[in-house]
Amino acid sequence: MHRDQSSDHHAEGADRRRRRHERRHAETRDDILAAAREVLLERGAADLSLREIARRAGYSPGALYKYFDDKGDLIRTLADGAMGALVEAFATVPDGLPPDERAVEIGLAYLAFARTHPEDVELIAVNEAAIHAQPPSQPHVRLEEVVIGVMREGAEAGVFKLPIEDAVYAAFGAWAFVQGLASFERQQGSELAVGLRRKQRQLLGTYVNGLKTGWPAAADLPAD
Repeated sequence: MHRDQSSDHHAEGADRRRRRHERRHAETRDDILAAAREVLLERGAADLSLREIARRAGYSPGALYKYFDDKGDLIRTLADGAMGALVEAFATVPDGLPPDERAVEIGLAYLAFARTHPEDVELIAVNEAAIHAQPPSQPHVRLEEVVIGVMREGAEAGVFKLPIEDAVYAAFGAWAFVQGLASFERQQGSELAVGLRRKQRQLLGTYVNGLKTGWPAAADLPAD
């Protein structure tokens, strides 16, 4: 009986030590990510300095490699968090809407997210080249599934008059459009920003309605 109690005591002690270690590991990782977020938003991906991140987080540069493989791993982790939050915002749009209406609502959800999470939008937009240079992560895939999926669904249903294989370009165009609207709203004075916000549904509707009226064939477009 005494040996069983001693064994249980040692097991409980080991479990407490493991939990403390996991908690410290998570806290250190969060400290590094918070510092990396600051530096990334200030300098961009090209000038991201691991030494500066370590200084702000209060750790040695070598300590960062215990938690992240390299600079790209840090960027991906930050971007994944931002994209995951945006996918959750898109999930508020009802699935049962027709694709043209859902496309507008997805755009409005992006713009609302951009107003409340401007740093996350900046992480996605400003550092997009660095993100795309790596294999797509699960949050990235999920984000594209939403944005490209609604355009593909509309093309398959005949709501959007474009070839199914061009749905991806319609999605990229819509993505660029809402990014531009979000950026323009942030840059303007409050009066103009409020006015623009009131017209965003109409502006998004104009883009979506254009997809319903026709998609020029390549032969109809001017040569480069």
